[in-house]
Amino acid sequence: MAQPLEARSDPKQVVVSLVLFILLAAFVVYWGLASNLSFPFFFLIVLGMGFLILSFFSITTGLVVMTLAMLFSPEFKIGMIGVRELTVRLEDGLIPILMMASVARLAILKEYRLLSSSPLNAPIFLLLALSFVSTFRGAMLGAVSLVPALFYILKTIEFFCIFFFVFNYVRTEKQIRFFLVFTILVVCLVGIYTLTQVPNVEIFSEHRITAPFEGSPEPATIGGYMAFFLLIIFSLFLYEKKIWMKLLYGVVGLIVFIPFVYTLNRTSYIALLCGLLFIAFVEKRKSLVFFILALMLLAPIVLPAIVKERLLFTLADAVNPGRNLGVDQSFQERIYVYRRMWNTLKYSPFIGFGVMSYQTVDSQYARTLHEIGVIGLGIWLWIFWRLFRMSQWLFDALEGGYRKGMVLGYRAGLVGILLHGFGAITFYIVRIMEPFWFITGLIVSLYFLKLRENQAALAEVEEESSA
Repeated sequence: MAQPLEARSDPKQVVVSLVLFILLAAFVVYWGLASNLSFPFFFLIVLGMGFLILSFFSITTGLVVMTLAMLFSPEFKIGMIGVRELTVRLEDGLIPILMMASVARLAILKEYRLLSSSPLNAPIFLLLALSFVSTFRGAMLGAVSLVPALFYILKTIEFFCIFFFVFNYVRTEKQIRFFLVFTILVVCLVGIYTLTQVPNVEIFSEHRITAPFEGSPEPATIGGYMAFFLLIIFSLFLYEKKIWMKLLYGVVGLIVFIPFVYTLNRTSYIALLCGLLFIAFVEKRKSLVFFILALMLLAPIVLPAIVKERLLFTLADAVNPGRNLGVDQSFQERIYVYRRMWNTLKYSPFIGFGVMSYQTVDSQYARTLHEIGVIGLGIWLWIFWRLFRMSQWLFDALEGGYRKGMVLGYRAGLVGILLHGFGAITFYIVRIMEPFWFITGLIVSLYFLKLRENQAALAEVEEESSA
């Protein structure tokens, strides 16, 4: 089994690499000063160079920085795509640099392959190939503006790069636990950050729960992120054997749950509730079922007034003109979007009209059908089906402990993510998909680790029986 990068470094090669990087850094600084670059741009180049050197000598540190940047990275507006802003974030630069550091280690230190085989490789590459083909076809038909569309495709590639990088690098249970704990720490920091916003939350205003550096509030973004990790934290709580760790997970869960309730985002509420019901179904614990039912029954009493007002508005707004389905305008639009999408989908049902051919819809599945057709939606479902199958096998193969809790929470999180896609363009949301694919990399690494353990145990048994 391949060892972590740091464990396979030869001292002589490290010294040579350090000298080369010092020379490269000196050249970059000299070039920057000689070119009369603006200070902010020059500063970013120096930071990028520093991150490259840091990541080369410690991929773990590079991943830690990237994990923190997923939620605490500032956004920089560079244009508009229809009604949406075109933004870049700090990790948009960190991820390519991290990949460069990995390639450099591969070339200099002769370490293991950069891209290992996994059940997700085929559907991911097919999805990306279809996205390019459909988008270029849509551009020729005049249905797509090519540059913004390629930007969105590159974002999707970035998500998958996170998965491949984590999956290829993480090789031991110790690494899995370390990155899981650090991710939960980041979730806790996000919870503390959003907790301070709770007193100022106002319904139907700009004063909503928002992620760090997000600009205008996007409750579905922070709500989807919190729902996914609340399910993981809750499952870790169920399977943790140490009392002090249970208490810690309970405190973190409470810190995150309070601002989650105040997101006032119904899509995220449904994602969390259905994820909890999934956990209760899998666990078959009567106490857990009673707990969830009690929460649902007590909700009308214990929920804050502003939350009840938001939920009741779903029906209260139905009396206004133009509400033909007995629900509010927002809910109705998420239903009608499939009717509008069908009028165009019937002209190109298989591969759609290309990425960004349908910009304003807040439904991932309607948008996917319009952009890359039924084949594209089928490939996405193929990816999630394989994730379900791997995580189900892994859950059954594990005996207990934090690993089983992590996998159970991830399975429930998959349910939540898929349901969240009915009310948001979840597969495109950076602050949901980057952490999701990071955790997916850990799950798939754990899957192969357990698979190798089982194969080794089986080989040992066969050897003993033949002896």
